[in-house]
This record gives sequence, structure tokens and C-alpha cells, in this order.
Amino acid sequence: MRGLATALMLALLPLVGCGSGDDAPLDSRAMVVELPGAMRAIDFDDIVYSQSLDRILIPARQSGLYVVDPATGDASRLGRLESADSADEGDGTAFVIEREQQRLDLLDARTGRTRSSVSTSAPGDYVRYVTSTRELWVTEPAATPAGIEIFSLGTGEAAARRTGFIPVPSGPEGLQLSASNRVAYTHAGSDVVVIDVPRHTVTSRWSTGCRGTHGFPRVDARGGLLVASCAEDGEVVLLDARDGRRLDTFSVGGGEALPGYSSAADDFYVRGDPGTKLATLDASRTGFSRVEEVAVPQVGHCLTADAVGHYWTCDAERGRLLRFADR
Repeated sequence: MRGLATALMLALLPLVGCGSGDDAPLDSRAMVVELPGAMRAIDFDDIVYSQSLDRILIPARQSGLYVVDPATGDASRLGRLESADSADEGDGTAFVIEREQQRLDLLDARTGRTRSSVSTSAPGDYVRYVTSTRELWVTEPAATPAGIEIFSLGTGEAAARRTGFIPVPSGPEGLQLSASNRVAYTHAGSDVVVIDVPRHTVTSRWSTGCRGTHGFPRVDARGGLLVASCAEDGEVVLLDARDGRRLDTFSVGGGEALPGYSSAADDFYVRGDPGTKLATLDASRTGFSRVEEVAVPQVGHCLTADAVGHYWTCDAERGRLLRFADR
């Protein structure tokens, strides 16, 4: 979840003098992607690449939902939403969380037309589509108890109905599905929680060694590796995805760690927020090795990768995205 301290820093940044994002040089390797009609400052959080659409989905808070062509950087608004805090896509439908309204919207992913909406039991944090079961999983850390609310999709106009709930004590923070869609991972307290998707049950809790976790666990299915992320110092932890054994740690500096992964490049990424560095990491069972590092704006609470050789992060103060080529 977007941390309160980070949100307050975003609000204060325009008042800062020589240390502000306006004075920081933009890395020459970055391609800037503007969001037409969006607010100047956006408290970004979740962005995700849709393989079937070949688009980056950008929930831009009160500015709505945007889709970006990863090859050209062309951006356009999708639909007419009051807000967009998290999004995912599947079977031609975009699924969007409107957190304050406690609502999950289902949009035609091509036209933006709202097909249906359903209320969540508590403010939704993140939404992810489970292809194998045609379910929507919505993380709800503010629910009592905290956990993941599950909605099943119908046919026709893609209506959703509540069908289950998975309690996740001290969480859930972020949500990542395995490539097979049979296992899901989330952070909770200082642990990674492993969930059996078809059975809707927690099967393991693995200690990360962090004093607190943050962001989305990232998985390299081919290498059998998982990267968990900590709530400080831009630190990530490399775990064996089979049993949770700790293999290595890496710190890029800054605040809450934001991890990413590209299955195409087989690279992990990490930045801290706030923080001015974003590192590309190679990982194996022997540990992490840093491939390269780029400079990023001080505040930008998102990180993802596409399938065509890029990784993406946010420039929160200016309400825009930055695209970098992976090597």
C-alpha cells in the first residue's frame, strides 16, 4: 500500500528548494511519457503490463485510468472513472479498483465502456485477475480480518460476484501470481505468504528478515527464485521459491523498496521511494549481481516491465512515466 509518509513527502515536494525533483537532472536514458489531461502531480502506486493488450495500464488516481503503448509511449485515457487506484486486465476486460468508493469496475478494455461494477467489503488495495479460475482477487489490508476478497466472473457482460475470502494476518501487501496461476504470493508483516490458488488456502509463511515488507513479491519461475521487498532502504531479499530459504539481499538506498521483474530479459529491478536510484539486477542461486543503475526522480511509487525490452517507473511530482531500455 502507498505509505502515508511517502504521500506526505509528495505533498511537500513543491515547497522544497534546491533538493526538489524540479532541480534533479533527468537521466539521459529515460524516455518521458506524458499522460494527456492528467494532473501535474499524481500519487502513483500500481502499474501493470497487459500481455494480451500489449499495453501498460496506469491507474492515475483522480486522473483516471490510462493505457500506454510500450513501443511508442503513446498514452490515452480509458473510460470515465472517478478514480483509479489499481488495475489489471483479462479476456478483454479491464478491472479497476476505486478505493474510496469501495468499488470494483469492469470496463471494456478497448472502448472503456463500463460493463458492470461491484462493491468490495472494505477499501480495495490491489486487484489481480486469475486466468486459470476466472477470478478477481482484491487485497484488503484494512478489512477485519485483513485478507483477499475473491470475485468470480460470469458470462456475457462480465459481471462479478463475491465468492470467497482468504484471511492474511498482518497483510496483505501486494499480490503476485505465478506463471501457472496455481500459486500466489503476498507480503504480510515481515513475511512472504504463499497461497494455493485453486484451494484458496495459505500454505506457507516465509521470513524475509525485513523489519517490515512493502510492494509486490516478484517471481522468476524458470530460475525458481522470488524477490521480496522491504519497507526501508530500498532493500530486496532473494528467496528460493521452493522453500523460502534466504539467498541474498541488495539495497539500492532510499525508502520503501519497489521491485520489478521482466521474464523477457530475466532481470529484476528495484528502486526506493523516496530515492534517486533504480538498479537492474541479475539473480541466481548464488545471489544478486548489479547490472546497471539509472537516476530517477526522488518520488515515484511504481515499477514494472513490459515484454518488449523496457522497464517503467513514475515521476510523481510531474504526473508522468519514465521508460528505460533494458540493456
